[in-house]
Amino acid sequence: MKLLLPHRFKRLGAAMAPLGFLLWLLMQKGYINKLLAYCFGQPVPGDDRTWFQLVNIVAAILGFFALLTGLYFIAFSKEKVEDEMVQSTRLQSFQFAAFLQIIVMIAGFLFVLLAGDPGEGGIMLFFVALVLLFWVAFIGRFNYILHFKYR
Repeated sequence: MKLLLPHRFKRLGAAMAPLGFLLWLLMQKGYINKLLAYCFGQPVPGDDRTWFQLVNIVAAILGFFALLTGLYFIAFSKEKVEDEMVQSTRLQSFQFAAFLQIIVMIAGFLFVLLAGDPGEGGIMLFFVALVLLFWVAFIGRFNYILHFKYR
């Protein structure tokens, strides 16, 4: 496939994805706020420290998109030897990931139908999880088949 990135992007993606996830997780757990409060002091009522929130938002966005970019780099990088078996495995892994995503999407909508409205945040989290599920399923199956099952 001519659209694949050079092999060196796989290593870059393998570094970016966990770092992005870690940054996003640190923001979600409140450690970015704690670090800012430790460095600059706690904001008092009436103090104009809205940049704390801005730093949190930027950390969340950078972390999430670094994770996604890392996953894309891993998924769309050539293998050292790119032959017909690798291309076939890549296609089968895409099909598996798409099928799994559709099954989880249908199950999620049925859950919402039975359990009730999860709210806007719940729906957004569900769709973000669907995107991540697709890429993690593809990368996991592709690398398992290529590096562990046949070698």
